[in-house]
Formats: sequence, C-alpha cells, structure tokens
Amino acid sequence: MPHCLRRVDTDLTYPADLRGEVHYDGQIWSRALWDIRKTVGSRTADTLILQGQFDEPDPTMPELARRTVAAAKSLYGTSVANKVTTAFTARGIL
Repeated sequence: MPHCLRRVDTDLTYPADLRGEVHYDGQIWSRALWDIRKTVGSRTADTLILQGQFDEPDPTMPELARRTVAAAKSLYGTSVANKVTTAFTARGIL
C-alpha cells in the first residue's frame, strides 16, 4: 500500500483523534477537503484550497482552514465560504 494514501471515509476529528503521525492525522484534513470538493465541485474546491495554502510554510490545521475559508470568500463569496466552514467544523478543525 502506498505510504501517502489517505482515507476519506473515516469520521476522525481534530484534535480528539490526533496521534502525531502525519499520514494518520492527515486523514482528518483529507476528509474535510473531500467534503468541500463534494459540496462545491472539484474545480472550485481545487482553486480555493490551493489559494488558501500559498505562502504558509508550516501551518496548523486550524490556521490553514481559516486561510482556506478566507480564500473561498474572496474568490467565490459568502455562500461557498460557509460550505467550506461547515466541512472544517464537521471535522473539529474550526
């Protein structure tokens, strides 16, 4: 199994399910991104997710989530930003 494969079908939440293992913990983030993608569509999700990550060398999940919400609002407005917020909130990140 590839070492970088992350499941998106789990119900893990931040910070309760953190183990300090990058790929295990990354499942929380990956699930949030997957939920965003399902909610707003792949092109919109890819664009706002990438925009939210520019110039952020070592963020925490909450910091990166806030930046991603801000990118969603800036690029697509409040409605999309609210959907992004909902996905991160469901994972406990925001």
